[in-house]
Amino acid sequence: MRRLFDTKILLLLLLIILSACSGKKKVSLALKSYEIGEYTRAAELFKRAYSGEKNKYIKGEYSYYMGECYRITNKPTKAASAYSKAIRYKYPERQARFYMAESYRKAGKLEKAIPEYETYLEEVPADVRAQKGLASCMMLQKQPKEGRYQIEKIKRLNSKFSDFSPAFVGDSYDYVVFSSMRTESKKKRKNRITGQGVSSLYFSKIDAKDEWSEPEAFEDPINLPQVDDGAPNVSSDGKELYYTRCKYDNTKPMGAEIVVCSRSGGRWGEPVAIQIGLDSLVVAHPAISPDGNTLYFVSDREGGYGGKDIWKTNKSGEGWGEPENLGSAINTPGDEMFPYVREDGSLYFSSDTHVGFGGQDIFKGEIDEEGLWQVTNMGAPINSESDDFGIAFKGKSEEGIFSSSRGSAKGVDNLYSFILPKLKFELSGSIMNNNEEVVLGAYLRLIGSDGTTLKINAPADGTFKVKLKPDTDYVFLVAAEGYLNQKVKFSTSGEIDDKDFEYDIVLEKPMQKISDQ
Repeated sequence: MRRLFDTKILLLLLLIILSACSGKKKVSLALKSYEIGEYTRAAELFKRAYSGEKNKYIKGEYSYYMGECYRITNKPTKAASAYSKAIRYKYPERQARFYMAESYRKAGKLEKAIPEYETYLEEVPADVRAQKGLASCMMLQKQPKEGRYQIEKIKRLNSKFSDFSPAFVGDSYDYVVFSSMRTESKKKRKNRITGQGVSSLYFSKIDAKDEWSEPEAFEDPINLPQVDDGAPNVSSDGKELYYTRCKYDNTKPMGAEIVVCSRSGGRWGEPVAIQIGLDSLVVAHPAISPDGNTLYFVSDREGGYGGKDIWKTNKSGEGWGEPENLGSAINTPGDEMFPYVREDGSLYFSSDTHVGFGGQDIFKGEIDEEGLWQVTNMGAPINSESDDFGIAFKGKSEEGIFSSSRGSAKGVDNLYSFILPKLKFELSGSIMNNNEEVVLGAYLRLIGSDGTTLKINAPADGTFKVKLKPDTDYVFLVAAEGYLNQKVKFSTSGEIDDKDFEYDIVLEKPMQKISDQ
């Protein structure tokens, strides 16, 4: 009996030891996955370890790592919940509260985000990220969620996986290249960072029905089976395709490089890696200037302001010169990514730290007369509480395509078209005399700084109405026989909304001279 009892004790101890070893193995695998960037897999492994753990401190540590995984893979609701548990179990990482506030803001839960920012700033008052995060919440409470841009999801280009970062090829804007994580191809492996397919480059063209064709993947050598290819940008002449290439290794983190390939006779050639400066850089998200002499890119190299910054490099012979950081007006302690340069030199980029709506917002940077960058948020509906990034314009027109994860609980990105309708201005009013009577034969002569010259005869009811042009200075003269002329100046310049300029003109007769008796 004693021997049987001793045997049971030994078996129980063995099970405990094996169970502990099994738990340690899960945690070891979770940490390894986290370290090499396999966040989707790491989150699941930490979740399993958490469910079997009883030590509150360790549960808090697992919760923090789960929060990190969910945050990086764009699942703000899950991230906020995980960070909340880490704080509840008193895990001593201050960043947990900051990231919880960020996640609440990104999930649109401002009432929960604001007190968390305030609590965090009591402990770390100098953290610029938290200051701007709180400022963003205050702005969002008053910011209208409607704007003048009209946006629409492009069904023909999107899949159930992430589709993002578009680039137009040529100046007809009927050929687009974009990144996609769709997994229709059996050759494609699953990306353990996102849980979707690896990123590849796809293209689509406007067909005879004036619709985007079914997207097609580029063949080798542009897309490689075990490589993430994405964030494309095309030179203004449509002959060079720049994009980011990330190689995969399941034992260690891998960097990113920018490659370029040329088009000749309608075919794209072999991609070639770009060497920037004298040292080896981790670079991504290329954006070539319209003149082809400046390349903007993203890097977390030393000399930046924290996180990922936007840099630029200029042509130097056959290669590229030493990189230059765009400075603190553009870059913040957070992440600035997905640069895009327009013909007028304005820079568009995404940031998660400039005051915005939540997640990544799209910003516009313009250089002022003193050579300094002035940055403005593009506002709603281009920006939302989710990630908004990767914008591309149709030349000088205020229309194009951008990426957004709005409306997706899984953080899936989709492509949206946008267009800014032209402003509508109108001049209207009436022409009467002092007795509120219609002045017969009255007319209006309108002169504009754009060369407009119009004469408008007032109809029988004395009213007038005429369409106007934006960014134009006007003067109009109202006259009628036997009445004093009236002159009015106004301008549509600087107006940002539709407007009807209304003027009710009262014509007066000249004073009658009293003759001497």
